[in-house]
Amino acid sequence: MNRALIVEDDPRVASLHRAFLEAEGFAVVAVVQGAWEALEFLEALQEPLDLVILDLYLPDGHGLDLLPALEGIYTVIITAAKDVPTVERALLGGAMDYLIKPFTRSRFQEALARYRAFRSLTQKEEVSQEDLDRLLARRRTGKGVDPITLERIVSVLASAEGALTAEEVARSLGLSRVSAWRYLQRLVQEGRAEALPVYGQPGRPARAYLWKRSKQNGSSD
Repeated sequence: MNRALIVEDDPRVASLHRAFLEAEGFAVVAVVQGAWEALEFLEALQEPLDLVILDLYLPDGHGLDLLPALEGIYTVIITAAKDVPTVERALLGGAMDYLIKPFTRSRFQEALARYRAFRSLTQKEEVSQEDLDRLLARRRTGKGVDPITLERIVSVLASAEGALTAEEVARSLGLSRVSAWRYLQRLVQEGRAEALPVYGQPGRPARAYLWKRSKQNGSSD
């Protein structure tokens, strides 16, 4: 299970972060309220830490000052700060994602989908340019296609033990069935998934979608 640390001085916000993370299968190993407490936790850390949710406005310092200590740990900044110098310093300093408060739960889920895509990539011995472009959400996905939503659907489909219908995918991600169907059809067109008929229901046979567990699809092997 992925281990996460929350650095946030507002107990209500920290509680929301924890709920979101745990709902997505993360283990929150600690919630700290200040920069010094975060440093003490990191110094005493005995098991690897996978993810840090970091606020910037802390009572005893600025969250950006923690970035050197977080080197090698996937860090997502969640803050009210939206001035360009702060954002620039955060991204150049090693933050992998940046959410501006207030944020939506779907955007938080997108951040975790990016994290999973990154972790999936690190399991490979080598990566392709396509792998990197997809991770950085710069892949040409076509009009009306959100690369992060596409990756979330890929994650659900690739981790499933069998084929899933568009309705099942939509329900697991909080999408409309039409949206899920559109992305699934795209994966079929790209050769990354296959559509299988599902019989036993009145009317036209429904379709279920199965991830193609090929070498090209990488982590789903």
